[in-house]
Amino acid sequence: MKIAILHPYPVHGGAVGGTTRVNALVRYLAPRHEVSVFAHGSGCEKTDAAAVADLASIGVEQRLVGRPRGSALARLGWVLGRHPYFVGYNRNPELEGAIARLSATRGVDVIHLEFGYLAPLLSGIAGGPCRVLAEQETMSMVVERLRRVPVWRRTPYESFLATQGRKVRRFEARVLPTFDRLFGITPEEQRAMSEISGREVGLLPHVVSTRLFDPGGAASRQPNVLFVGNYRHRPNLHGLLWFIDAIWPVVAEGASEAVFEVVGPGIDDRLKRRLEGGRIKVRGRVEDLAARYRGAAVLVNPILSGGGMRGKVLEAFACELPVVSTRMGMEGIAARAGREVLIADEPGEFARQVLRYLESAELRSAHGAAARRLVESTYDTRVVFARLEEVYRECLAGHREQA
Repeated sequence: MKIAILHPYPVHGGAVGGTTRVNALVRYLAPRHEVSVFAHGSGCEKTDAAAVADLASIGVEQRLVGRPRGSALARLGWVLGRHPYFVGYNRNPELEGAIARLSATRGVDVIHLEFGYLAPLLSGIAGGPCRVLAEQETMSMVVERLRRVPVWRRTPYESFLATQGRKVRRFEARVLPTFDRLFGITPEEQRAMSEISGREVGLLPHVVSTRLFDPGGAASRQPNVLFVGNYRHRPNLHGLLWFIDAIWPVVAEGASEAVFEVVGPGIDDRLKRRLEGGRIKVRGRVEDLAARYRGAAVLVNPILSGGGMRGKVLEAFACELPVVSTRMGMEGIAARAGREVLIADEPGEFARQVLRYLESAELRSAHGAAARRLVESTYDTRVVFARLEEVYRECLAGHREQA
C-alpha cells in the first residue's frame, strides 16, 4: 500500500510525547509499504534535516514545510473566525499543496492523521485515498478539562482556549464524519468521538516497544521518584507543579533518602531555578530514557488536565517500574489498581501511595512484573499496529469495490 502520514511535528527516533507513536507506526509500516510523512517544520534547519535523514535511513520520505508566520490580521481572523484558533494556526498552503500533488501524481491508498485539527490540509484531495483519523487528543475534551485548571496556573492562551468549547465541538461535528475510519486513543475519547460524529469509532491506544524498553538487569534501582514529560506540553507542567507543591514535601519527609528526578525537554531556566533544591534533580532531556526507568523506584504520573494517553506509563511498565498515578493519568490503560498500579487523586493519598512503593521492594517487584505482562499482551507496537494495518486493508478493499 501507499500510505501518507500527516503530523503537526517532525517525526524521528528522538521524538517525545505523542510523536513517539507516529514514529513507531512509520517504522512498523516501512518494511512492507511505501510510506511518506508530511509535517510542519520545527523552525530549526538542523533539527529538520536530522529528522528527514532519520526516516530516509529506513526508506521513508519526510516532507517538512515551515509553518507560515501569520500576520496580525490573520491571527485576528483565527481568533474571531468560526473555527477554533488552533485550526487556523495549523493551516499551511504549501503543505496542503504537497499532499495534493502526491495524491495526484503518485497516488495514495491511505492517508493517516493523528490530530483532527489537521483535516483542512486534506482539502486539495478529491476522493481517492482512505482517510483514517487516529485521534491523540479529542480537543473538546481537552478544552473542557482545561477549565478545571486553576486560573493562576494557566497561560493567557490557555485561558483563551478554555472559552473555545462551542467552536471546537462545532468543528469536530463537521470534520469527524469526513473520515472513513475513526479511532480514539482511550475508551473515554472513543465514546466522545462516537457521540460527536454519530459513527462507530475504534480504539487505537498508545504503544510501547517492549524490545527497546525492558527491565534490563544491570542497573540497581535507587530510592528515586521519577517524573518524565515534555514540559512544553502544559498538562505535564500542571501535574509537575502540583506534585512539587502539594505532594513531594510529604514524600521527602517520609523517605529521607528519596530523590525526585525530573526528566524531559522543555525546562527553561526559570522553571529549573524553581525546581532545584530539596533533593530534586532536574535532568532535562536524556539520551537513554529506558535507563532512567530502570534506575528508579517509582514513576509518578500526577496528571490533572489534557487528554490522550500517557506513553510514559507504558514505557515504565515495560521496564517493570511501578507507577503512582491520578485516575485521569491512567485513561486508556487497562491496569488494575492494586495489581499493576497505585491510584490516588488527592495529595495526601498520592504521597502515601508513593511511600508504599518506596518502603516495599516486594510490592514494587510484584506490580512491576504484572505491568510488564500487561504491555506485552496489549500495548506492544507489533500487537497494536498489526490490527491497524488490517483496518487499512479492509478500508482500501471497500473503496475499490465502490469504484
